[in-house]
Amino acid sequence: MSNAYLTKQWNDAHQQLLDQIEYETPKDVVMTPKDRETAFQHLAVLYIKYIQAFRKLEKAYDQLVHPQKRRLLKEILVGVMGRVMELKSKIVEVELSDVSNYAEILLDLKLVPDDIALPIPRFVIEEREKELAERKALLETLGARPSSMGDTNPIFPVISVNDAIKMLQINERGRQGRLRAKYMRDIKIQAQREKDLDAGDDEGELNSAALKIQRVFRGHRARKLAKARLREELIFLGMASAPKDPKQSAIAKAELNRNRRKILQVQHEEEYQAALVNTREKIFKVEGPDMKENMQDNFRQWYMEYKRVHGKFPDFPEDSVWQQPGFQIGITDDGKLAAPAEGGAAKEEKAATPGKGKGKKEEKAKGGAKGKGKKGDDAEEEGPKFKYDDSKHLTTIKTECGVYTNQWQHKDDADNFAQKHDQEIVKNDKRKEVEAEIKKEVYEILKEELVNLKLAVDRSKNAKKGKKGKKDKKGKKGGKKGKGKKDKKGGKKGKKEKDLTANRTMESLIEELIQTGILQKPTEVKISDIKGEYDLLSPTVTKVPTLIPTIAEIKRILTEYCVLPSGFPTPSEVPGCTSVLLFGPHGSGKTMMVNAVATEAGAHLFNLTPRNTAGQYVGKANVTKMVHMVFKVAKANPPAIIYIDNVEMIFAKKVPKDDTTDPKRIKKDLLKQMKGLKTEDRVIVMATSYKPWDGEAKALMPVWSKILYTPKPDYGSRFSIWREFISRKAGAPQARDINFSLLARMSDGLSAGGLHLASERVLTDRRLKLMRTRKLTTNEFIDQIVSLPPADPSEDVEYKEWFEKTPLVKKRITALTAPADGEEEGKKKDKKKKK
Repeated sequence: MSNAYLTKQWNDAHQQLLDQIEYETPKDVVMTPKDRETAFQHLAVLYIKYIQAFRKLEKAYDQLVHPQKRRLLKEILVGVMGRVMELKSKIVEVELSDVSNYAEILLDLKLVPDDIALPIPRFVIEEREKELAERKALLETLGARPSSMGDTNPIFPVISVNDAIKMLQINERGRQGRLRAKYMRDIKIQAQREKDLDAGDDEGELNSAALKIQRVFRGHRARKLAKARLREELIFLGMASAPKDPKQSAIAKAELNRNRRKILQVQHEEEYQAALVNTREKIFKVEGPDMKENMQDNFRQWYMEYKRVHGKFPDFPEDSVWQQPGFQIGITDDGKLAAPAEGGAAKEEKAATPGKGKGKKEEKAKGGAKGKGKKGDDAEEEGPKFKYDDSKHLTTIKTECGVYTNQWQHKDDADNFAQKHDQEIVKNDKRKEVEAEIKKEVYEILKEELVNLKLAVDRSKNAKKGKKGKKDKKGKKGGKKGKGKKDKKGGKKGKKEKDLTANRTMESLIEELIQTGILQKPTEVKISDIKGEYDLLSPTVTKVPTLIPTIAEIKRILTEYCVLPSGFPTPSEVPGCTSVLLFGPHGSGKTMMVNAVATEAGAHLFNLTPRNTAGQYVGKANVTKMVHMVFKVAKANPPAIIYIDNVEMIFAKKVPKDDTTDPKRIKKDLLKQMKGLKTEDRVIVMATSYKPWDGEAKALMPVWSKILYTPKPDYGSRFSIWREFISRKAGAPQARDINFSLLARMSDGLSAGGLHLASERVLTDRRLKLMRTRKLTTNEFIDQIVSLPPADPSEDVEYKEWFEKTPLVKKRITALTAPADGEEEGKKKDKKKKK
């Protein structure tokens, strides 16, 4: 990609953001959404538009090499990323569902689902490259186990010994029969050759053989030449593509260009950092003395003029006033003297802090207003039903977009072909920085100078004021002591959690967790490797109580709530979650999703599954110590994922007698640690469940921030999964003749694991070797689909019923089944009329 293309992407995204800012703040109150449906439409359009801008900005930031532009672009990119997550949380508040359908809105905007695919910014991993390399080296050095991808079924079913013997006998007899037939055929051919040699002439045979060889070779050469000429003609007419070298393909060239730009980014960043240091030192040495002298002269001229007009020296401006950038002491533009010490800022502060008596009166007045407010509820309800709070990220986007407009959008970079830093901007920034530093140093000296002058002129008055000041200081000191005691008492009340491993180093804790198999290496899987499609047939605004997510929706939710907050500079500023429960049938990809989140976020993976910790840390005290260690190491090395499989057994009423893992032993300590988790800890507890109804619902459901149902793939997802499995193993040319639509329909009811099992049974190593002579057919896969055990429809019903009991789905059902506000008001009016 060229610099012009990247700049165009930024400009397009910049214009989109300006349009979105205007759309978000409608000037006409009538345009503000007032009901659930219009509010969802409003938020969904914003959400989609911001994702489009986010995709363009992420692409531009990834390959832009200008160091100053990259800093500004990252601020905008982070702001847009935060705004996308905010809008998603508001959509959830309006719809009361983590799943949303945007098919109709995409159709109106003439977009396809791929246009709003939420990318994971590459800087999340690239900026932590050294740290991740060290983590990986540590795990490999200490022999960490790789995490599993869930329960894997054998590719071929287990058979008995007798069946195996029969199968061997049948194949051996067939092999012997084929060998015998081949031997007899060879004998007949040899006998025919000997007969022909005895009957024919040697010279005639040689001539005829030579003629045959010549005829075959000339035909072969002519056909090859004709085929080559036909190929050239088709390429010339544009009916066929020219043969391409894989190294010269567009994808390979783009990757090489990206790697080259990454090297340039590092080089330009180093030059920029060196320029910052050198420019600052130069400005401090050359311009610093003049700045200092000008400040001193202006200040002294100001207080002498003030003394001449008012007959006394002014008070020194407060720190909050003179520390503001651009503040200067002197005469105002209209010819008047500058304000005394208590300027506009000080007066505003005093006005904002009323006296004690006034405060009480105002509180009483507010209390009265609250009492009256009950009667005025109807008036408030007439306004917009859904209100959107001001967003910090929206303010950031406005500010940084303004900087881009003023500083970079119309700047001509023709002379800066290498896209190195702009020295003039560096000088201006460093000049302000040096000026602020000198101002702080000079004003401290001038403050003392002004105090000494006032003491010399008003010695007697200052002496009296000094005595009062001492008394006030004593009182203040006494007050501070009193406050300190209260703080100490207050500190005793709040008990801190006891650190059970305070005498151990972090390295020893990590080593112990690796040796016990709790800290594992996540399997390298990306979220994009999980294939799935969106549901394009469901309406955007629907009153269906339970929205069943597709695989693509699950990927989007995990990206928004788990991956993006963990890579955000300040996770506390964006809506995230600290715990996620994934439940669904076997083979639906739950464990793969956990590994994908850990890979994309560059997180540690702690496996607290009961069967993984069985036989270790025996005893109540040791179990508490184990859970404490896991959460302590996770918080000290964020981001981190704590994974628990079959979590329903931890919350089960009764554990089966054949279960020797004692899953309930970590329940108490786990709940205690999970309550203390915060978004800024960047630690997420991710659990999976195959039979969630085996656990006690009242104890299990409230624990999780998000409960996500991972169902079996629908038609579109099955189509993508079949295409991915077959193309990846057999190759794209062989996959062209496969009817994926038929396979997707035939495999209805199978999980993604079932589809993978069927493809593995067909695409064995022996079958792949025979690919040259015998092409793949759709029937081979259909035979394996039919041989798999049929799906149980009642299982899906059980999952759906349990999903309907989750807190968020319950809220949605209540909101949709409750009568509308207009209907309630109509019923009340009818009752009043009857009375």
